[in-house]
Amino acid sequence: MTTKITIQGAAPKFDEKVLKGLQAARHIVYEQTDESTAFVRGEIPVQFLTSVIDHHDKGYTLNLKYPVSFGSGSYWCRMDKPDSIKIGECQALDAQVKLEYIAWLESEHDRYKKLLTEQLLAAAEAKEKQKEELKRAKLLESIREEVNDAYGEALVIP
Repeated sequence: MTTKITIQGAAPKFDEKVLKGLQAARHIVYEQTDESTAFVRGEIPVQFLTSVIDHHDKGYTLNLKYPVSFGSGSYWCRMDKPDSIKIGECQALDAQVKLEYIAWLESEHDRYKKLLTEQLLAAAEAKEKQKEELKRAKLLESIREEVNDAYGEALVIP
């Protein structure tokens, strides 16, 4: 049993709106996860507080969505990155999303080319098979005529 390959539609083309939507979705993921924060820690309270102050001086702010840990020997918190760093990281994410989108478009384009090749090959093979069957039928008919000429149509019994 053979399966008939049929292509519907066309390979997707680059669409700026789709790219912007993908980038916006990636920005939401960035903002709502710990990617937009820095992990600040210290083994002793003074080391931890010094690190928090250093980060604060660089523009980081304490993030209250995450708990602050004051466990013995493990002091840590999450601090939001400053806007200047977030903007740079979002620009890098935009470039990454664009590359992934382009790679996906190229893979879809290749997939459609492969499907069309298979579809056209199957159609050509079917046409060739039909020609061969027609040629064989004509050859068989000509052989039957030759046999009938040699032996006659029917057996003659007197």
